[in-house]
Amino acid sequence: MSIVADDIASFPDKNVGDSLARITGVQLSRDFGEGVKVSIRGVEPDLNRVEINGVSQMSATGERSGDFRELATELVKSIDVYKGYSANLTEGGLGGTVSIETRRPLDLAKPLATLVASAQHLDTTEDWRPRVTLVLGTPHFLLDGLGVLANVTYDDKTTRQDYISNTNWQRIADFDRSDQKTVADPNYANFNTYASCAGVGGATTAAATARRLACETQFFDWVPTVPRYRNWVRRDKRISADFQLQYEFARNFRAFASAQINNRDQNLQDANYSLDTSRFERFNYDAPLAAGLNGATSRPQITAGTATVGADHVVTSFRTADNSVNIGTAANPVYNGASNILSVQRRNFSYDQKSKYYTTGFNWDIDRLNLKFLASRATGKTIQETNLLAYATGVSGVTVDRRNDQGIPVFNFPTSVNPADPSIYTDFTRRGANGQLLIPSGPTLQYRPGQLENSENQLKLDADWDTGLPFLKTLQYGAQLRWLEFLNYMGGGSRLITPAVGSTPAKYQSSANVSFTTNIVNNVTTRRNGNTFFLTPAEYVALVNGNSTQTGGAPLFSGLQGAPSSIPSRLAIPEFNSQALSQYYDLSGFDQDLVLSADGLPQIPNARIKETVAAGYLQADMETQVLGMRLSGNAGVRYVYTRDTGTGTNISRVTRRTATGGTETVVLAAQELSLSTNYVDILPTFNALLEITPDLVLRGNWAKNVARPRPLSLVPNINCLDDQTVSSADDVCSAGNPDLKPYRVSQWEANLAWYPNKDTMVSLGYYKKDISSFVIENITRSGVDLFRDGITYTVRQPVNGQGALLDGIEATAQTAFTFLPQPFDGFGASGNVTFARAIRTNLINNATNAALTEYPGLSKWTWNASMFYDKGWLNARLSYNYRSDWLDTVASATNGNNPLYRKGEGYLDAKVVFRFPQWHYQVFMEMQNIGKEYSELYINKSMPLDLYYPGQRFFAGFQLKF
Repeated sequence: MSIVADDIASFPDKNVGDSLARITGVQLSRDFGEGVKVSIRGVEPDLNRVEINGVSQMSATGERSGDFRELATELVKSIDVYKGYSANLTEGGLGGTVSIETRRPLDLAKPLATLVASAQHLDTTEDWRPRVTLVLGTPHFLLDGLGVLANVTYDDKTTRQDYISNTNWQRIADFDRSDQKTVADPNYANFNTYASCAGVGGATTAAATARRLACETQFFDWVPTVPRYRNWVRRDKRISADFQLQYEFARNFRAFASAQINNRDQNLQDANYSLDTSRFERFNYDAPLAAGLNGATSRPQITAGTATVGADHVVTSFRTADNSVNIGTAANPVYNGASNILSVQRRNFSYDQKSKYYTTGFNWDIDRLNLKFLASRATGKTIQETNLLAYATGVSGVTVDRRNDQGIPVFNFPTSVNPADPSIYTDFTRRGANGQLLIPSGPTLQYRPGQLENSENQLKLDADWDTGLPFLKTLQYGAQLRWLEFLNYMGGGSRLITPAVGSTPAKYQSSANVSFTTNIVNNVTTRRNGNTFFLTPAEYVALVNGNSTQTGGAPLFSGLQGAPSSIPSRLAIPEFNSQALSQYYDLSGFDQDLVLSADGLPQIPNARIKETVAAGYLQADMETQVLGMRLSGNAGVRYVYTRDTGTGTNISRVTRRTATGGTETVVLAAQELSLSTNYVDILPTFNALLEITPDLVLRGNWAKNVARPRPLSLVPNINCLDDQTVSSADDVCSAGNPDLKPYRVSQWEANLAWYPNKDTMVSLGYYKKDISSFVIENITRSGVDLFRDGITYTVRQPVNGQGALLDGIEATAQTAFTFLPQPFDGFGASGNVTFARAIRTNLINNATNAALTEYPGLSKWTWNASMFYDKGWLNARLSYNYRSDWLDTVASATNGNNPLYRKGEGYLDAKVVFRFPQWHYQVFMEMQNIGKEYSELYINKSMPLDLYYPGQRFFAGFQLKF
């Protein structure tokens, strides 16, 4: 399936992803309303190969799929989507291969100059931003045979998404106080009431308490532990440039060199207004049940009448704690319950992203032999940094009510709390029901820098030999070498500088990450103790007043249909004013200085993967007659060798209190290790085309293919954090998996296409994919010998699934109504529909242990419909793209290991062009998301996570062409 430049120009699309969504079997994932990545035939984006002029699209975020937002459609000559596979294609496209070609100068018939300028408006930000494209090229530059072409696009936009969220669904307590189990644990099958768990026992009191908690957890109900309102605003500036130089040395020899540079500068502001209900102490609870066997203690049940729970054990409303609760010690208190339960935070993200593609090569015809050579280097780099400023305050007895059609959390406060007023965070008079003051904790500040890099060097030679034989038409053979490297620096601080000696602790390299907490005290005797700062109440009031603002643009959630009217339309949010904050905090470390080196030594990267791929292929193209019908096709085999070397670290950190009452996070131990793995794949392929009649064609394909796991999933990293400032907190460990096997697939398809006339095409196809293994993220495993040194860990890491079987039916139709009388002969229509299913997934719902029948990224239904008019001075098109619900995440570690789903989405877009070729210009208007579609992430109908609206975008502009 192909899209050529004229088609792209007629679509209401601003990046390649939006254009790809019009193709049968392609399912688009959107972010801020823009096309980001595609699934092809239900196969997730990382398993589809995307090439730009034969070079892998770069991602600096540790993924194999790039971001289509960096590619403006104005740069593109053509897009080919290969949903089947042949031996001469680079492996990796389990769903399909997207081949993007930019324009070549010798393709031009005459010199070309084009200017396209437009302004874009988003309804949520209520602003206008520019977009400009300039194309200059000639096939005769200074001398015959030398062509040059330059294509530059500048795009400046503001995007926004407003979220209403029930995040971090967990089972932390028994709310409904029933004896029905929410999730049964076979280890405690004989304990059928909450009270009966007192009899589980254990070798020690601690063991018995842990076993009793595991038994009681069966009766815990699902509750969102961070209900919140969220406002994401992004300022996104992009410059994409493509430069081509091509020279025809002789009629049979052409050489070229090209450079494509994409610079993207993103600044995001993420504001969150939320309640912290992550511990049972945040609710009103009864006294614990009596101690059980071997002294086992019980987790208290939530007080009757303070919550409502559905029949599916999902909490639909609750009232938070009436009083403050000390979960620390008398000497070092840590207040929970009603204290600091309400917070607002703003995190500013800055991403300076650059991707570069350099290619050179030639095309040489030597009699019946054609040689194509390509050498390339592609790089992607992101320099990122984030800072955070958060305020918190205590409120007694907040009611959260989700009993509305969309399950949206609505906050109801017993006293006047205005979300748009920053002074709510500096109220020192608010008390709990018992009269105890709820003292604000003071601001939290964080800084997180990082640098991520990705590169690929490639050498490729393809040879086509015309055999001159009647049946065996062409022999194709070639070789390809690729060297890839993924390199991530994320804070560092894991290098051992001096080992521990006696009572002197080990010293580790300084980290670039910074975290500050604040205590509010009446008299400040010292400003700083470790990473804890001290402010007086008056100083805190001044800080909040000088570092706060309100959400801007249109009122919050104004585009979200059906949202309750009682949710806030504006929020008071922190503003990270460095000058004002520097009066109290040391911000000297809020920079990139320690990311690559510290203490005179280079930092150990968070992850490094080096990958070498060597491939060769042989393919025969054949043609013959069968019963008077033309039969053509090819058969081939591809040999692929892959070697991965991953360098990772085992880092154990602890957050603890200092002897003087402050807090610190230190590295207790760290080690670095590199592990390698290699494997060989033999990939046979077969493609056939049978012309049953001149206008009826049957196509078939069978092939094997392979795709590699995400680079960061292969790194033998393990990171553990023990937070000793909170009692009963579990260690948190996450890890990569260097033993991951690649994805391997055996696939076949058949397609019947009918071409009744030059304007019409109708096709029907069927495909099946047998994926022998795939990767599932965030699975908790114990006894993992991660470093192959005999030491085992309990970690959350990606693992291989047991394979999946997918199939689907695709139908496409398109026509132009040229048979109608003028002027109606300019009308036309096109449409396609895909039905896809997962016959077998071998996946498990890790929260309930039930079978999962869905496959990640697979929508059961996808369809596109388009009506157009194209004649004379007018070109108009109305397009609709829809995909049904799909599985987004197999197991979400932050949501009780539940699977996450995305609601089905349909986007209606339109474009109108008025053409005046005699004056060399045209005027156009476009609108995206006419129907104001919104997105929803959910676990099930009773447990929605995020509802958000990406906005409606309008463009108006002109084109000059000479």
